[in-house]
Amino acid sequence: MTYIVFLKFFHFIAIFLAGGLGVANGMLTSAHQKAGTPPTEIVKNTMLRLARLGLVAILILWITGIALTAKLYGGFNVGWAFNIKLFGATILLAAIVFINCYLPAVAKKNSPPNPKIIKAIPMITRSSLVLVLLGIAITTSHGMS
Repeated sequence: MTYIVFLKFFHFIAIFLAGGLGVANGMLTSAHQKAGTPPTEIVKNTMLRLARLGLVAILILWITGIALTAKLYGGFNVGWAFNIKLFGATILLAAIVFINCYLPAVAKKNSPPNPKIIKAIPMITRSSLVLVLLGIAITTSHGMS
């Protein structure tokens, strides 16, 4: 029981952290796009740190989520809704890993990021979050999965 509480505690902390970082980075990006001005070096560095912290939060979610699934369900054969959740979480992880590789690469070249990519990433992450939340809501509702 203590092990599950420990895992859930860090799982929930990571959810709050990832959500807050995603919203903050999205707001910064949107504000600069609307203003038509590139972010300053300080803001760029802050956005890169936010992206890295977001990656750490997602990795904590995966680690604690895998451990919780093993402990609570005995494996990953939890049902179709859980598979949808995992699919969304995988897309989310891929998008965050991509942006964590893409932004530093663009910064090294001292060129601005591709606006199409910067515009697509939030849409991809939001869509994947819908899958994650819908999948887990159905999975944890008794009799629906």
